[in-house]
Amino acid sequence: MADTRVQLEVEDWVRQQWMPPHFGMNFYRERLKIRSGGVFDFDAVSGDKSIVATISTSGAKTSGGKYAVGKILKIRSDMLFLTMAEAKRRVVVLTEQDMHEQCLKEKEGGRVPQEIEFVYAPLPEKLNELLVAARRKASVESGGVGQ
Repeated sequence: MADTRVQLEVEDWVRQQWMPPHFGMNFYRERLKIRSGGVFDFDAVSGDKSIVATISTSGAKTSGGKYAVGKILKIRSDMLFLTMAEAKRRVVVLTEQDMHEQCLKEKEGGRVPQEIEFVYAPLPEKLNELLVAARRKASVESGGVGQ
């Protein structure tokens, strides 16, 4: 089974180190009520709850170089929950440049709700190396490229 500790470490870094200077406030992992009556666990919510965000560490391509359909669908699912949250700003934070570019293309093509913002949070080199290594290991474990 894939080890998600590195992804959680990356999410923590984005939420605690990258987002505060970028948005000018602190963020926390938080469960919020959504308009449909349920709740959703968001990766990052500002202290004043004006900004709600999800964080994606996924790239736009699979280890085999194919379009990462499942990863795009996960971001689309996150966008649905962002649109159901009460907030002034709804943000998808992406740690991979290629996924950021892909999401911007989707938005430009009219396939993303207008209230969704995409931002790119480049990772420090050491953290990025850990993430790449974890992905490589997960790919081998799942029978992907590298076996």
